[in-house]
Amino acid sequence: MQLTVRGDFHVRPRLFISTSVAAGFLATLALPGQALAGPSVPSSTPMKAADTPTADATGAPTVGDTPTPPDGQGPVILSKPVPGLPWAAAAPFDYTNDRANLRVSARSSGKGATVTSLTVRFYPLDAPADAAPVLTVTDFEYVDAGVWRATNPVVLPAFGAYRVALDVRDDHGFDVTLPAGGTVDYQQVVHFSQYTQSVPSDFDFDHRTVTVHGALTLTDPGTGQVSPFSGATVSVGGSGSDPSKATTDADGTFTTSFDAIGAIQTFGEYEPGREDSWTHTHAYAYLSQPDLPASEPTRIRFTSPPDINVPAGGTATVTGVVERKVGDAWLPAPRTFFELSGPQTGSDWISSGFSDDQGAFSTLISQAGSYQVRDEATDFLQQSPAEGVRVHIPQPGAQFTSLSISQDATGQGLVAGHLTLGQAGPPPAGTTVQVQYSADGKTWRHAATTTVGRQGLGKDEFLCDVRQGSNANGYWRVSFLGNRDWLPVTGKAVHLLRTPTRITGGRLSTTHASRNQKLAFSGSLQQSSTGTWHAYGHATVRLWFQPTGSKTWHLMSTATTDAHGQYSLSAKDTSTGTWYVAYQSPDTHHLNSTSVHTRVDVK
Repeated sequence: MQLTVRGDFHVRPRLFISTSVAAGFLATLALPGQALAGPSVPSSTPMKAADTPTADATGAPTVGDTPTPPDGQGPVILSKPVPGLPWAAAAPFDYTNDRANLRVSARSSGKGATVTSLTVRFYPLDAPADAAPVLTVTDFEYVDAGVWRATNPVVLPAFGAYRVALDVRDDHGFDVTLPAGGTVDYQQVVHFSQYTQSVPSDFDFDHRTVTVHGALTLTDPGTGQVSPFSGATVSVGGSGSDPSKATTDADGTFTTSFDAIGAIQTFGEYEPGREDSWTHTHAYAYLSQPDLPASEPTRIRFTSPPDINVPAGGTATVTGVVERKVGDAWLPAPRTFFELSGPQTGSDWISSGFSDDQGAFSTLISQAGSYQVRDEATDFLQQSPAEGVRVHIPQPGAQFTSLSISQDATGQGLVAGHLTLGQAGPPPAGTTVQVQYSADGKTWRHAATTTVGRQGLGKDEFLCDVRQGSNANGYWRVSFLGNRDWLPVTGKAVHLLRTPTRITGGRLSTTHASRNQKLAFSGSLQQSSTGTWHAYGHATVRLWFQPTGSKTWHLMSTATTDAHGQYSLSAKDTSTGTWYVAYQSPDTHHLNSTSVHTRVDVK
């Protein structure tokens, strides 16, 4: 029949479109030709492939790769859109005014052609391929943009899902049958006929239980009859709160409650179960309470120490309580989210969990550093000031730099260097370094302790004199024993060795001399590189004198030992004073030595 245009058509979006129908409906929008109206949101009822026949009981031929020209031999059966042929798709029922309103998007073969007739046939999903339709609709009116609407609401024999077959013809003579045009759900329309809430007059953290009362009804879209919906499961909740479930009574009513977590935005929802999704529509109700609750100050109180020491590789557990101020008292704030900021979070504030029913919380920290904790603000609670905690976990990175361990000719050892702690730089004030000694390089013992950054030194600098017995010969190393932030580190061992020397003789036959009397000193210079003393020849020895009452030593004579290490020195005695013979090493391989000191009185 010729279709007529009867005016604009305004529809209310609904939530009952099956997935497969929506997909087919959207596919038509991408086709050239007449523009088609957009579908509503799909429901959760997919059309199964097994439920979709691939043929109809018309006996029409199936189209090939090219459009079949009009020949009067009957319609062409299509299973997918073909360029140059008409196409149509039925949209899900629109339940405006609680009636099953049918819409179809259709396009012609193009090139100026116009759709002249539409026929929609309904089949139960489980009907055989040769079954007769339970309803055929032929009377349509044009709406706009390729959308056609059935003149009368659809009334089907039973609630459930139906396969839709369509016939579409245009004025160029093309006649197309679409036996698998998707599915539509013929459903009872569910409504919230009542929906009210009761909010405490002193709405705050301690008084926030919201009581909701409502009722569900079922409307038959064929007869318009309204009845209570008993035994239905309703979800009720507020923004962010866990929904509360309620089951409607015989009269369709229900009552339930929930604890609001902030400003009240109450929703009620009936969502059909899997078996009811084809027979019942979705229903939703919403109420708001614009007034905000009274908010309370909060604070974080740690129950773990503000400084936590953890072994290397360990994890710290930071514990505390979220508290809220009620009047002059601080009370626990249960089920309250808290945030953490610090090295482990990249210095961002990250939600780390929520307090338990007593307001207590705990969080694990595996990275050393300073952290802050605060609770998250809610409509009931103000955000707390951030409270700090420091976690100490020894880390690698301590190192000695510019380390020097040496011995001078007097046998005095000198240990010097710098201790840095990774990127932290200088160690804390009072940090010490141990100096350790070993005779064989294997067994070590503590020899001295020196403080890093002591007066006169840089903040990371240390300096220490050492001696083992008469000299510093042996193995030396330094060790930082670690602290709560840094792992221990030991420097490389250094072997110090200078050959000891000694002077024999050097005594005078008298300790009383006349003025300008010539004094003679003789003896030998020896060295011991293997523990046995032997002559040290061709070395320089010196005779030194210090007058009584003076602090200055005067060089009186110099001699070279012979091949047997023997020396002979002499000088005039001009005044009373002290004499001795000395060897002063000119290289880095020997230690200095001196003879006995002798006082000579001059008459």
